[in-house]
Amino acid sequence: DHTGQPVEARVVEERPLTIYLNGQEIVTAMTIGDYPEYLALGFLRNQGMLGAEETVTRVDYDEELEVVVVRTASQTTYEEKVKKKTRTSGCAVGTVFGDMMEGLQGLTLPAAEVRTSWLYALSKKINTTPSLYLESGAIHGTVLCQQDRPLVYMEDVGRHNALGQDPLHHGAADLGNGHQVRVDGHTRSGLALRLHRVGRGNCKGDRPHLHRAAAREAVPVPVRRRASYTGRRPGQNRRRGPQAPPQERGGLNGRDEGPCDAGTTGTGILEGLGMKAPVGVILAGGQATRMGGGDKGLLTLGDRTLLAHVIERTAPQVADLCLNANGDAARFGAYGLPVVADSLPGFPGPLAGVLAGLDWAAAQGADTLVSVAADTPFLPCDLVPRLLLTAEGQDRPLVLAATEGDTETRSAKGRLIRHPTFGLWPVALRDDLRAALEGGLKKVVLWTERHGGREAVFPDERAFFNVNTPEDLAQAEAML
Repeated sequence: DHTGQPVEARVVEERPLTIYLNGQEIVTAMTIGDYPEYLALGFLRNQGMLGAEETVTRVDYDEELEVVVVRTASQTTYEEKVKKKTRTSGCAVGTVFGDMMEGLQGLTLPAAEVRTSWLYALSKKINTTPSLYLESGAIHGTVLCQQDRPLVYMEDVGRHNALGQDPLHHGAADLGNGHQVRVDGHTRSGLALRLHRVGRGNCKGDRPHLHRAAAREAVPVPVRRRASYTGRRPGQNRRRGPQAPPQERGGLNGRDEGPCDAGTTGTGILEGLGMKAPVGVILAGGQATRMGGGDKGLLTLGDRTLLAHVIERTAPQVADLCLNANGDAARFGAYGLPVVADSLPGFPGPLAGVLAGLDWAAAQGADTLVSVAADTPFLPCDLVPRLLLTAEGQDRPLVLAATEGDTETRSAKGRLIRHPTFGLWPVALRDDLRAALEGGLKKVVLWTERHGGREAVFPDERAFFNVNTPEDLAQAEAML
């Protein structure tokens, strides 16, 4: 645990399972091994290797050899199909065979009724069902539902695996528009393909509706046009317990899952790119004169404070996080963050907060720091990946966030509006920044341009909307 003491915890164990179709080895998938027969049948079905007309005579599973063999009445040869592989974004080896993507051509979107009341009722029932996820986490689930009734709950190390087992456990031939399949996390093309495959067995040709309990994402257009699915809006949280007062929520310890998920936005992407995640600083050291003084971050927006919104969006994207604020640090105690004050007197501006963050980052052994403002509750969930990708090739990563503006609001640099409180800063330049601030520098962009700083362009300026006045707070309330 965090004190260095050993603790016992339940963990999910994955193991290989090799799937054979008659005498031919097809694939080795990683699985928890709960329903190997269903997994094999589901995989072969969605790969187009088991058609509706095919008769399965036996399914043999050998736990010691970790092998499952599906046998059919007719002879099968898929040597050429297996040679043609498409690497996907999914689990279970992340591979599809042959012409699966071409199989989507000609499919039409079925008329399906899905009520929001059903989805809310399903969420409550599913999230309180005993499961491996509730015991240990680190596992994915899919649930086959009919209206507001969960029918079958399957879990595996990959949601692709679980989705392949779900309908088969219930009886794929009975699936139709009255059914929904709910998956956690992301919905990539492979899941849509599997859903269409398993739904082909019934006489009407209907396919169940796919609902994902995750934030929006870019499902490939050919799949999106032919697959029926919904997803939660950013900000809708799963498995949230009783709501604590705003001042008691938003800290790093035990915070609720928020709109920015480390698996899809911050550190998860960075690990995949081979990048080291930076640490972060939330700049809250201003005097908030246009709000009448005080701490803007502690103002309430919706059911929580501005600062809680910012923490929820920033924390999953960085390796560690601190708060830059001056005065009594105890007023931020509920958030569980280290508080670092400006090292220079007289409130010299946001660059002083960046310097305080760089000094803290150096003490943590970090190479880079990301800064965000405490009054921007809608900051981008992909802030850090975009900043780091823009910094590729720089000896000292130095990048500011920017958006494209209209002719009236363009900055002196041209089309881009720079947001200087949102940036990627190299720890190696902290002494240079200190000297510049002591020499009277206050404008952020003058210093960044001196060191060859770049701009990471974001598509939506509203993500950087900041609350400076009571009118801004009212506007943020409407945006929320």
